[in-house]
Amino acid sequence: MQTDSTRTIDAKDAEQATGLLVTVASTLNERLAVTAGELARSQELLREASEELMTAFRGAADRIVAAQRVSSPAAVEAGAEYGVVLDHLYRAVQHLQSHDLVNQLIDAQKLRVDKMREKLAQAIMLAAPPVNDPAQAEQWLERSRLVLDCIVAGIAQIDEEARMPGKSDAKSAGSVDLF
Repeated sequence: MQTDSTRTIDAKDAEQATGLLVTVASTLNERLAVTAGELARSQELLREASEELMTAFRGAADRIVAAQRVSSPAAVEAGAEYGVVLDHLYRAVQHLQSHDLVNQLIDAQKLRVDKMREKLAQAIMLAAPPVNDPAQAEQWLERSRLVLDCIVAGIAQIDEEARMPGKSDAKSAGSVDLF
């Protein structure tokens, strides 16, 4: 048989456990917000660097093509070398187009982070309403179960969506389109 003081201690422990779950969910949500910001910044830096490199390579290729048009004997001899350099530049431009692939990967990860943040926010909301009888440990335990179930369901949903084959919206599936 439990005494009232044992019930109060159990309820206090359960209340602290619920508070700890909310703290963990809030902290994870804050960390995910930072991660989302870092992913977005990385994507922007990648885009800027790719654009600058593409501009530089195209400018170099244009100058080589213009130099090939010069009809001096030295230019004719250098023409073969220009062709090799142009081939290297064109291959470099093709490889730079891989930034599209990297952007798709970053978008997929940003989507996963956003979905997990939504689930964590939902879990935090489940813990928000006041408990009817704070001295009852069962109410705190039920609240903790709801928070944990919400977080686990969010993780399962994200993992399931990432594995769905043939999904028409590549972003929501977390997949990458190859070109």
